[in-house]
Amino acid sequence: MLIPFLAALTLVVAQAPAPASSAKPVTVLLAPTDAARGTPRYLIGIAQEHVAEQLKARGLEVIRVEDVTRTLTKKQRTAMMRCKRTQPACIASLGAAAKTDVVMVTEVLPYLNGYKAGVRVYTAQDGAPLTEHSVPEVKKDQVMDALTRSLDEVVPITMRVLRPEPVAPPPVTPPVAQVTPQVTPGEKQPLPGPDLTPGVQPPTDLGLSDTPKVETPGRRKWAWVPAAGGVVLAGVGTVFYVQSRGKLSDLNNNEFPTLAEAEKVRDSGKRSQTIGVVGIGVGAAAIAAGALMYFLPVKQTNVQPSVTLTPQGGGLSFAGTWQ
Repeated sequence: MLIPFLAALTLVVAQAPAPASSAKPVTVLLAPTDAARGTPRYLIGIAQEHVAEQLKARGLEVIRVEDVTRTLTKKQRTAMMRCKRTQPACIASLGAAAKTDVVMVTEVLPYLNGYKAGVRVYTAQDGAPLTEHSVPEVKKDQVMDALTRSLDEVVPITMRVLRPEPVAPPPVTPPVAQVTPQVTPGEKQPLPGPDLTPGVQPPTDLGLSDTPKVETPGRRKWAWVPAAGGVVLAGVGTVFYVQSRGKLSDLNNNEFPTLAEAEKVRDSGKRSQTIGVVGIGVGAAAIAAGALMYFLPVKQTNVQPSVTLTPQGGGLSFAGTWQ
C-alpha cells in the first residue's frame, strides 16, 4: 500500500561535490554558425565581435576560429570550415585544433518576423553539448542585447562545470576536557541523579510526562490516497511537460511555411507546459499531504473519502479532521 508513496519520496538525489577549481581561465573557441540563411553577413560579424568582447569582460580567454585555421593546410582548413557545427565530430576537431576547453557557436538566424539570437556551448574534448540559450523573434537592433542575455545564462553554467568552487572542509571540534572530581576521604559523596524528595517517584515513572500519548490513528490507512494520486498527477504533468519541450524543439529546428502554423505549434506548446507545471506542482503537494497524514502524530482523526463522477470525468477526494 505504501510502496508508491515511498518510491515517490526517493526521487530526490543528492548532487555529488564537484572537484576543486583551477586558477587557469576557461578558454573558448569562438566558431561561427553553420549558415547565415538570409542573415546579413555584416550582422553576423558584429555579433561575433560582440560575443568575443563580452566573454573577455567575463574573464574568459577567447580564441577565434580564423586564428586556428590559419596554421592548417588548405585541405584541412576547407574540411574544418565545411563541417556541420552541430555534429560532435566537427566540434571535437575544432576543439582539438584550438586546444581549448569549450567551443562556442554564435547563432543569428531569421525567425518569424525577426531573428533568433543565441549561443551554444560544447565541450572541446568530445563535442558533447554543455549548455545553450537563445532569444527568439527579436528585431535587428535587439540582436546584441539578446546575445548578452544568452551569455548571462550560459557563462555561469560553463564556469560551474569547468571551474567549480572548492568545498570547504568541515570545522574541527576541539575535544572536551574531562574533569576529575575531587574526593575527600571520610566524606559521603552525593550520588548522581535528579534532586528528588525521598519516597517520591519521578513524573515519568508515574506516566505524568508532558508528551501526549499518541493513539493508533485510523487516518494512516488513508495516507496512500493523496500519495498515489500525487504520483499519478506528477506523472501526467511530466508527460505534458516533455511534450511542451518537443514543441519548443520543433519551433527551434523546423521552418514553417506560414506564420499561422508556427503560432499554432507555439500555443500548443504553451498549453502543454502549463498543464505539465500544474500537474507536477499539485502532485508534489498531494505526496507531501500523504506524508503528513502518515508520519505526523495525532490523537484523534476522522477521514471520509468520497468519489465524484460527472459526464466529463471523475475524481477522488478526502476530508477529515485531526487534533
